Amino acid sequence: MTQINKLSDIVDNGLCIGCGLCQSITGKDSIEITMSPKGRLEPKELKKITPDTFGKILNVCPGVIVEGLPKEQVDTKSKHNLVWGYYLSLFYSWSTDKKIRFESSTGGLLNGLSLYLLESEKVKFILHTVTDPEKPMRSVSKLSYNKEELLNSNSCSRYGPASPLDRFHEALNLNEPFAFVGKPCDISAIRQLSKSDERVNKLCKYLLTLVCGGSTEFTKSEDFIESFKVKEEELSIFRYRGFGNPGKMYIKTKDGREHDREYNSFWGEESTWRVHFRCKICPDAIGESSDIAALDTWRGGSPKGEDEGFNAAIIRTKKGSDLFHEAVNAGYIKMGDQLEIKDIDDFQPHQVNKKKAVYARHEGMRKQNILTVKTNGLRIKELYDLNSKEFNLKEEEGIGIRVKKI
Repeated sequence: MTQINKLSDIVDNGLCIGCGLCQSITGKDSIEITMSPKGRLEPKELKKITPDTFGKILNVCPGVIVEGLPKEQVDTKSKHNLVWGYYLSLFYSWSTDKKIRFESSTGGLLNGLSLYLLESEKVKFILHTVTDPEKPMRSVSKLSYNKEELLNSNSCSRYGPASPLDRFHEALNLNEPFAFVGKPCDISAIRQLSKSDERVNKLCKYLLTLVCGGSTEFTKSEDFIESFKVKEEELSIFRYRGFGNPGKMYIKTKDGREHDREYNSFWGEESTWRVHFRCKICPDAIGESSDIAALDTWRGGSPKGEDEGFNAAIIRTKKGSDLFHEAVNAGYIKMGDQLEIKDIDDFQPHQVNKKKAVYARHEGMRKQNILTVKTNGLRIKELYDLNSKEFNLKEEEGIGIRVKKI
């Protein structure tokens, strides 16, 4: 297949990540996002989408196209790295609020920045992903207007399927300034939408993201609770991490039973992550088109134990730099030591390896006449050309095996 003719072509080829932007464009009466038997959030047409509307979806879908930081966002002082893209500065950082720092996934950087944006009235609300209050193993998008709404919704890492953009047009229609916090693929979709909808750059003031290890299929979470003989409807709390750094994966039932597992016992072996296929071919898991990207800071790429919680911040745009330093000066964020790219490489070796492998994986799909993601400004071909032939061939052949499991 060399062309996308309908929405199901994106889904059936494993390119959909379930972000929900297509539903946001059409409305819930035309597209429904539901959980598939494989544990993925996927769109389904409820009624025929017009060619014009489908064209709008194709222009923004992160399963179709992903691009780097828009040229107009690249500051004259920006540095550039072949793996990590454009950035202005790199710092250790964390929230100065001890509760936020402890309960957040790492150091609370994104929550701290979001809180500063709300309380400084730079934005009216934050559009982000939180725990579904009715089904705590699942995630929903939320518009948070104050500290209580922002922080009392378990908004730390939500590794399972989520649709952070399903309410994006709802947010735009409010005609109020807001910030978005989500995955790199979500940020890319917003950047694409900004090309055709002038409200995006006018109203969505800040784009904040995490360096992403991938979205796991829901079955991974189901297996976890089933190992303790717990059913989803029995849960009152489901937490992937946090309450320490990295914190434990933790569940609590409505009748008070508690179970947990150490971070490395659940996430230590990458081959067991059950990451969505789209994530395995992701050309930008590092948030290249964001204003600020937050990441874990474990030397060698995995935690050796618990610590107080330290983020690294990749500050990519002038807007992001101004926000970061304003939040530091206002006392919301602590700015630690300055970092170098070699530190980021050490914290995230799997991201370095993925970035080098992605073009070969795309090439392997193209050779099998399978659709893949179009890219621009992400340097994946340049990295491919620097790899050994053996490395590239291994990645091309390996994706052929993965494709059969879509």
